[in-house]
Amino acid sequence: MPNNINDTNPERVKEILDVIMSFARLDFTKKTTLVGDDYMDAIGTGVNMLGEELESSTISLKEKEQLLKEIHHRVKNNLQIVSSLLNLQTENIVDKRYLDLIIESRNRINSMALVHEMLYSSKDLSKIEISEYIQRLSTGIQQSLSKIDSNIKFNFNIQPNLYFDIDYMIPIGLILNEIISNSLKYAFNGDAGSITIELNSNDINYNLSVKDDGIGFKENFDVKKDSNLGMQLIYMLSEQVDGKVEIEKNKGVSYLITIPK
Repeated sequence: MPNNINDTNPERVKEILDVIMSFARLDFTKKTTLVGDDYMDAIGTGVNMLGEELESSTISLKEKEQLLKEIHHRVKNNLQIVSSLLNLQTENIVDKRYLDLIIESRNRINSMALVHEMLYSSKDLSKIEISEYIQRLSTGIQQSLSKIDSNIKFNFNIQPNLYFDIDYMIPIGLILNEIISNSLKYAFNGDAGSITIELNSNDINYNLSVKDDGIGFKENFDVKKDSNLGMQLIYMLSEQVDGKVEIEKNKGVSYLITIPK
């Protein structure tokens, strides 16, 4: 029976390494064989105990993940209930001003509900890929605000594999909701036009650009003085993620939101 390192059996070393490699694949069922009271058995015992501890921790982590998924699911459901109630309320309102306020509130709620819905469906509960979110959000807002026969198109140029956690997703979603809603409501005299959404990153910032080819702001429009609640929210939410807003008023309206990493 080996009692020192020079007597080590290569097969036993390989067996222990194989078990450790199985742990890396999240397979904790394998155990090392214990053949006697030597130092290799001591290592093997330690590896077996590690596997048992990792298995227990993994079960606990899965339980926590399931609980977190359930939380996202319930938040999403509750937000959708509020959205549905607001939607029902629109059927009883004749005054366009109040109707617009309710629709705007409903869309803001939907932008938050979509974050929780995607987190619930995501393999990684801490973050989601933003490209799909932006496209789904844009489609939802368009269906809510556009006329049935409108021909307003979206163009997306979004850097792939950009992931954001919920602390960024909620403000970004609400910012996009306000900008897209403003464009759909005010930018186009007719029923045709386009809205382009771009998102990319560099070593320092995320750069979010939303621009339309509509009629632009009215003459002498002052962003600070004439802004509605939606415009104010764009600035407030950008500050929430330490972002900076720039607005250009040539050939439609263009927003550039720069968010530091």
